[in-house]
Amino acid sequence: MKRYQLSRGRVSTRVNEALKGRLGRSIGWRPSPHFSEREGTVDVLVLHYTVTASVGETVKLFRKVDQGASAHYIIGKGGKIVQMVDLEKKAWHAGSSMFQRRRDANDFSIGVEIVNWGLLKEEDGRFFVWPGTYQTPYKGPPPVEVDGAWWEPFTEMQYRVLGVLITEIRTHYPAITSDRIVGHADIALPKGRKIDPGSAFDWERIKDL
Repeated sequence: MKRYQLSRGRVSTRVNEALKGRLGRSIGWRPSPHFSEREGTVDVLVLHYTVTASVGETVKLFRKVDQGASAHYIIGKGGKIVQMVDLEKKAWHAGSSMFQRRRDANDFSIGVEIVNWGLLKEEDGRFFVWPGTYQTPYKGPPPVEVDGAWWEPFTEMQYRVLGVLITEIRTHYPAITSDRIVGHADIALPKGRKIDPGSAFDWERIKDL
């Protein structure tokens, strides 16, 4: 039988209310069965890209019994936000990981997934996405070339929503300082196992916010 947390806790509820007041939109609640109790104090926020086409597709993935993965939040290309794990619980987003000599970043971090295909493969002017070993044609905005590779760009609305979300999360978790907002690539073990949120992500915009 799947195990879901049926309602959000106090901190998550307050973040949701703040987002609704600032952006005029609520955070949807689609709980995942993939969570556990925390064993650490929250002081890190980890950014990922989904390697999917939509919020709905990502939600289905994180609710599959055999998947064993989840995140606290998902941000869609149009700015839609869905929460899948309560902030006071441990989401399974980082896998084997380490931050400042502490292993299992899931224990002390919040995971935010941004809907984006990430790294693309170019062949004869056509682009392909990773699922299916780069055989699925890419359908999205014009790719951007960074560091000699092609990527799907993040949207203006994603940056805006992410900035507000991070601000509200930090209100409740002030230990998440700017140097503790990292990418999955920064903490994944072994080094190089993950590359998200990738070279197309504009870290300066997040720092400015």
